[in-house]
Amino acid sequence: MSTEADFALIDSYLGGRASADEVQALEGRLKADSDLREAFLRYAHVDAALKTMVRPSAQQPLAAPKAKTTIWRAQTVRWAAAAVLLLAGALALWMPRSVEVRVMAVSDDAASIWPKDSTQRLREVRLESGSVQLQLDSGVTLDLNAPVHLRLADAMHATLLAGSVTADVGDLGKGFVIETSSARVVDLGTRFGVSLGSTGETDVAVFQGKVEVFGKAQPKQLASLTAGEAVRVHPSATARRLVCINTRGEAFAMLTTPPSDALVTDVKDNVDVGGRYAFYTLQTRQMGEGTRPYSTLGKPRWRAMPGSAFPAELEGADMVGTFSADRVDPALELTLKVSRPCTVYVMIDTRAETPEWVKREYVDAGFQLRSGPWANLPEVAGMTTDDTGTIYVSYRVWKRSVPQAGPVKLGAAYADPAQSHHRAMYGIAVK
Repeated sequence: MSTEADFALIDSYLGGRASADEVQALEGRLKADSDLREAFLRYAHVDAALKTMVRPSAQQPLAAPKAKTTIWRAQTVRWAAAAVLLLAGALALWMPRSVEVRVMAVSDDAASIWPKDSTQRLREVRLESGSVQLQLDSGVTLDLNAPVHLRLADAMHATLLAGSVTADVGDLGKGFVIETSSARVVDLGTRFGVSLGSTGETDVAVFQGKVEVFGKAQPKQLASLTAGEAVRVHPSATARRLVCINTRGEAFAMLTTPPSDALVTDVKDNVDVGGRYAFYTLQTRQMGEGTRPYSTLGKPRWRAMPGSAFPAELEGADMVGTFSADRVDPALELTLKVSRPCTVYVMIDTRAETPEWVKREYVDAGFQLRSGPWANLPEVAGMTTDDTGTIYVSYRVWKRSVPQAGPVKLGAAYADPAQSHHRAMYGIAVK
């Protein structure tokens, strides 16, 4: 916050009375206070400052003797003018420039501040409630969920100060950069999420494409991530696998933490990733027609069986997006952490034998789901399309009552490796 002492320093500086210590103090205050920089630029326009300083010299008689003191003063004026120009140039670099953004989508509780389809020029984005989707003039789209604080340096560079942001760079935004206090994330043509925790750790997850992750304490590359991979970067510039991320919506906008009423608060596994960083997604209260079963596969969605409505028993459940490649691991063990008594559902590909751990601990829920459409992937090799030319996979739903908060363990999708390659990984919901 600017004080009377700050403006006294500015007045002294512009009047040519500031000592070297006062100039140094003013420069320090200008670097630290963006409001004071704006005030300085308003009251010390370079032209006005130059006119103020040059006028006394210009009013000297033309025939006045050119004494040494006059020459010294003229040089002082030139030095002072140069100093003002340098300081003004430095201020121009310090001052953040506004970036043109268009509001593409907004939640009802944020619409009064962010009218849909409006265009604004912003330096910073602060969102206290709701969610908003902004498109920069570089074509980059940013999904933000409150609470979040983002600074826009330009249309290709943003700094996340708090919360989470998910970026979709489109065709023209390759090279977009998001920085935090502990990491620098460089896009290589992708959709990715960045989240800054309260302790300064940065979470980075890639939903499509590829990014490179660098540390800030030691600016070296820490990881190169592709779709379905995530890392957590510590302020000391170390990175480790991030097993589980919290997401919102079908596009997987990233969240900092699970909502306070989440049933599933964490997922762990026993997988030795061997240098890979595969993640699971948590989608609180989002189970329903059209939601994504898997953390990496973008096309398949949960669908009702033909001629049926989506099962009401599953509507609004918490979802765990499983990692499709886990289906080939016969030793897989997942552990869900649930916050209170609930029912856990697993969806098993009907083409395969039901795992023994499911038969032992779960009961048939009495209904089925399907997922699709599927692209030409190994999971659906040999399957025929339906009348619309689309491939869907059907799943039998099993359920288990969990009487208290705590860990819930799930086993491998397939005990027989011969089945696993051409079958789908199971899905998970909790309600």
